[in-house]
Amino acid sequence: MLIVAIPDKLISRIHEFSGLSCQTPEEYIIELIEERIEHESAYNETAYLAKSEINRKRLNKAVEEIKSDIYEPHRLIND
Repeated sequence: MLIVAIPDKLISRIHEFSGLSCQTPEEYIIELIEERIEHESAYNETAYLAKSEINRKRLNKAVEEIKSDIYEPHRLIND
């Protein structure tokens, strides 16, 4: 068994989010970890791209546009 110390400032947020998803805090944390592991290659690619200042600016701009609903959805090439 692994024991992790969670900072007090995060505990209330974990309880809040776990309640919204009808999970125990433990189930919620495990799901977050599993998701992170499952998408490891995407996180690594983003970290790699973010090393370049130009790419980092493009990524940040894209995120801001998505948050502002400024985007045009496209189908996947292989669809």
